[in-house]
Amino acid sequence: MAAYLWLCLEFGLNLFVCGETASGKTTTLNALIPFIPPSRKIYTAESTPEMHVPHPVWQQLLTKDYGPEEGRVDLFDLLRAALRSRPDYVIPGEIRGEEGRILFQAMQTGHPCLTTFHAGSVRQVVQRFVGEPIKVPKTFMDNLNVVLIQRAIQRMGKKVRRCLSLEEIESYNRELDAIMSRTAFEWSPVDDIFFFRADRNSFILEEKIAKMAGYKHPTDIYDEHRYRTQLMVRLVERGVEDYYEVTKFVWDFYRKKKGEMPIPT
Repeated sequence: MAAYLWLCLEFGLNLFVCGETASGKTTTLNALIPFIPPSRKIYTAESTPEMHVPHPVWQQLLTKDYGPEEGRVDLFDLLRAALRSRPDYVIPGEIRGEEGRILFQAMQTGHPCLTTFHAGSVRQVVQRFVGEPIKVPKTFMDNLNVVLIQRAIQRMGKKVRRCLSLEEIESYNRELDAIMSRTAFEWSPVDDIFFFRADRNSFILEEKIAKMAGYKHPTDIYDEHRYRTQLMVRLVERGVEDYYEVTKFVWDFYRKKKGEMPIPT
């Protein structure tokens, strides 16, 4: 799953980390940010500073909800300003209200966006965005590419946080007036492992990333995914979990030519 998300972030896809309160959304989002290429300009907009961005070009802006009314700045204002800053990635800490409309405008103008959102499924994401107070037209929802669904659960008498599924957004179906999606990864609560349901059947890998990467045969993207999976597995096996060590490894990958990055031993 990490290798899949790595490819998504390299090629500028839009991603939401969704779930209930205290399900680990912000932690996951922070863990994903180092997989964005180091040369990208990052723009974050938050009410509370929780985003940790290691990139050298990082514009961090915070809301101001005190003082005279004319001097206050909300998330809507910050995201509107983001479109003038020409960032490579727009990362609001969390979307709650009408600022969601600006976020989808950013997606439509080619700015990759990452954020967290309170919803337990793709259906709930769509329902909350097309309803009050956000009111994004349903036909715009397929600008979103990937939805990560998380939850804090009780397992074997212990509270744990898990990603329940990773969903791909395919398109808006006019006949059904519905957003079409498919499950790429799914968690098994019995075995506590993840299944790659979209192996050799991924809309995002084949129709989005492979085409942007210039693959003649879209299915060749699975070889790249497998290679990056091996890199991540080796890091885990070696116990490399420090934030900055992982960041350095990923950025070395971007800076080296293809084939020069050895699998850690």
